Amino acid sequence: MNHIKNLTVYLGSSGRCRSIFKDIAKELGTLIGKKGNNLVYGGMDAGLMGIVANNALKSGSCVTGIIPKSLKDSERIHPNLCETILVPDLWERKLKMFKRADAIICLAGGFGTIDEMLEALYWANLGSHAKPVVIVNTKGYWNDFIKFIKSAPDLSKEYLIIADSPKDVFEKLNKWEVPKIKGDPEFLPHFEEEILQNEDKPLIFKNPTIKCGYMLATALGLKQLGKHNRHIGILNNDGQFDLLIKWIKTAQNERFITDHCTKLFSVDSNIYALKGKLDAQIKINIDLHHDKWGPSETKTHIEVRETE
Repeated sequence: MNHIKNLTVYLGSSGRCRSIFKDIAKELGTLIGKKGNNLVYGGMDAGLMGIVANNALKSGSCVTGIIPKSLKDSERIHPNLCETILVPDLWERKLKMFKRADAIICLAGGFGTIDEMLEALYWANLGSHAKPVVIVNTKGYWNDFIKFIKSAPDLSKEYLIIADSPKDVFEKLNKWEVPKIKGDPEFLPHFEEEILQNEDKPLIFKNPTIKCGYMLATALGLKQLGKHNRHIGILNNDGQFDLLIKWIKTAQNERFITDHCTKLFSVDSNIYALKGKLDAQIKINIDLHHDKWGPSETKTHIEVRETE
């Protein structure tokens, strides 16, 4: 693991999940510092994000937070990081977090977490990087999602590591063999602009691939934040999305996805029935402060410095 210094962690901003998930975030943050690694994450003080940052800082890690400028005045930016980088939008946030990483670790989370995870796996299949993606499968939280992505025809399995605990993360990273980059490291395609265009045209997802899942997760994440109001549908005519749908239910039960978030999309096995459901979709407003983030993990005055 000598080549791995910077660990980018993707995880939920939910402060309303069970204590076991918070304990794992605390343990991971502590180990990152004790192992001499740097933490890169989404910059917030909310939920698991705030917990992993606080404990990494306490154990001596240098912590970098990357966050969109639109959240600058939300009072949810962590105030005590080594470096806070403000970026124009969510895409730039994800790109900077990815580029800073030597390895990616995914704890429990919702639509935003699978967006970031699938993005890294999609780029891995393109041969654009040599960074492992580690999923920490606490209490089987990711079971159905892991089965879903492992069945995808475009998964590059050598990039995927499944860990049972934060300790297991470091043990497996030590044994990981770095694959050779076969593609263009600068070819990192994304779908934000495509999704934010054609507001009147519905988005219908049919194929259970990493690429399709990435685009679906991006569309859901942006809609959750009120960035677009396109109707989103999943055509599940062969049961190809059953595992993903089961995971969404798990994420809802564990409060990483709110009840409102499950109304952002429709599912049906018949295309005509699905189109009928899409026509009936209404605009959903989600109060992230109340419905998701929960109390601050720092409870101190927020001061942010802007870094280019």
